[in-house]
Amino acid sequence: MQLRILAKIILSAFVLLMLDINQAQAQCSPAIGAPPSKAFFHTGGSNPGEADSKWMIATDSLNGNYKAAIVMTGLSSEYYNPQTWLSFSPTGEHGGSIYLFYKLEFNLACANLCGKSYNDNDAFCLNLDLYADNSVFEIFVNGVPQSGNLPNVPVPNPFNPNMTPKDKTTVVLCQGWKAGANSLVIQLASSATVAGLLVEASTEDVAAPNADTVAVSICEGEGYNFGNKVLTAAGYYFQTFTNPNGCDSSVVLNLSVQPVKGSTIDTAICAGQSFLGYNQTGNYVTRYPGTNGCDSIRTVNLVVQDKPAPTLQPKYVLCAGDSLALNPGDFLSYTWQDGSANENFVVSKPGSYSVTVTNTCGSTLQQVLVEEGMCTVYFPSAFTPNGDGKNDRFKVLTSGALLDFELTVFNRWGQVVYKSNDPAAGWNGTIQGVKQPPGGFTWICRFTTTKGAAERRGKLVLLR
Repeated sequence: MQLRILAKIILSAFVLLMLDINQAQAQCSPAIGAPPSKAFFHTGGSNPGEADSKWMIATDSLNGNYKAAIVMTGLSSEYYNPQTWLSFSPTGEHGGSIYLFYKLEFNLACANLCGKSYNDNDAFCLNLDLYADNSVFEIFVNGVPQSGNLPNVPVPNPFNPNMTPKDKTTVVLCQGWKAGANSLVIQLASSATVAGLLVEASTEDVAAPNADTVAVSICEGEGYNFGNKVLTAAGYYFQTFTNPNGCDSSVVLNLSVQPVKGSTIDTAICAGQSFLGYNQTGNYVTRYPGTNGCDSIRTVNLVVQDKPAPTLQPKYVLCAGDSLALNPGDFLSYTWQDGSANENFVVSKPGSYSVTVTNTCGSTLQQVLVEEGMCTVYFPSAFTPNGDGKNDRFKVLTSGALLDFELTVFNRWGQVVYKSNDPAAGWNGTIQGVKQPPGGFTWICRFTTTKGAAERRGKLVLLR
């Protein structure tokens, strides 16, 4: 008898359970499905001045009389995306401080694409960016206030406008949703004279509460591929990854960047020496394993110096009445033949001169012979460019230094056949590689000597 009673009780409970399951399935459809698209939650789905296609508004209370919200008109550029704001009228103008209630209704399937019932928290997370004049005071999911789960709602000063991107309120709503019919209500606080609300899917990476957290460490200078980003700075990052079956996976990355210890050594050695095994000028980088998994880097910037090498010529020509400055280059010290220690030595007469220069690698002695030269400027009246090495080029003949030099040769028709700024070059009797026939030419030469600027002109005969 007791067994029969127990059996009846179990059967009755099973029947009630099946009725509850069937009733729950009857309230939602399909069995598995994705939530509405992000764009579904945007305001401003109609033309300015017309009723919005989805959002409704009540001016009295949460459970008040809702009617279609109106897409606002005439908003200034101070408002972010002004053509998508909603209010109770096209202008939203009012007096005093009021509360408005914006409502959106939509359906969810019985379970999300991962098979989790929408009746469970975190089965659906709605990420929104909210812009308000003045501010978002409360958010209701199926009639339940969410401010306890939102750190930024309500704002400290609810009647201060939040109309620009820097003032937006970003919220993540993951609790209170259910399979079947759902309602979202955003309560707006507004002081005179305009009230309005704009809703968009969030443009920021906001992690869902049920997101998996992964900790990764990289070395300074490296990058970590996280979804469609390459990360190099430490911090928390969020990505949603979609599996082939459409089931999203949310991941929070805790990225740490380990420092790479580095040292730099700048040093110089003399030729024939070595430093840490290096004996040539260069930059040498060595890596050593670090305790944090990142290599330590040592950089050696090495300069190999030779013994000093003065840059004086072995012989110079000095014109009578001129002077010559001997400059051997840049060194630590100088000792000339007379014991002076200046960087240069001024010569005013022919003779033998010497200098000893030093650097960190030693010292070098160089001797110089200064001879008296032919310092008049002379131009020949004829030349024989026949390749015998004698008088093959027409050029200036002098031992003196010529500055600002320019020699130009003309043929009988006044055409330029040669022009040069090099006193040592001279004309070889050709034009573009073609030998010119014997004949007469004229020339002009401008130059500067120690006595000043000069110009010479003359005639020239080419002989073959």
